Formats: sequence, structure tokens, C-alpha cells
Amino acid sequence: MLNLHCNHLVCLRQLPKLPAVEHLCLSENAISSLRGLRALGGSPLRSLNLTRNPVTFSRDYRAHVFTCLPNLEVLDGIPKLPGDSLPLRVKGPETSRMCMIL
Repeated sequence: MLNLHCNHLVCLRQLPKLPAVEHLCLSENAISSLRGLRALGGSPLRSLNLTRNPVTFSRDYRAHVFTCLPNLEVLDGIPKLPGDSLPLRVKGPETSRMCMIL
């Protein structure tokens, strides 16, 4: 377990290589991008906590994390869900669902 909670980190590229870490807590930092996440793919990481980081509001956040880290079992305290394995949506114009109220 490596706890880097509240360490003022702004990106995942700041992390050193973590060859033996299975549980990584990066909660309450200022991480706004998942760039550099693939570097953790070779580690035995099973649990990652990114709660209270701006990146968690990104479109397809969970799907992107699980795509980069296929061996990850738990993200932000929530086990991998069937919907987390869905392919990422292609970037393009947002389609919206509208509801007409009469």
C-alpha cells in the first residue's frame, strides 16, 4: 500500500516506477488528466483511489482507467463493474437525449 493522499500531485507522470505496489491511494490531489496512467500497467496494482481529483469528472473516466490497467480490480473503493469494460466512446459531437414536457 502506498498512500499519497493530499500530496499536491497534479499529474500521474510525477509518480516513480511502482514495481511492487498493489494498492495506491492518490485521493485529494489535483490530478486532472490520466496521462501517464499506462506506466502503471506493468505493476501488480489491484486497487487505485483517485477520489476527490478533478480527473474523476472526465468523460468515460472508469472505462479509461480499466482499459489502461486491465488487471485493476477496484477503482475509488468500487469493484470493477460490467459497464467498466465497455469500449470507450469515440470523441465527437455530444448526442443528447431530450425530454419534451407538455
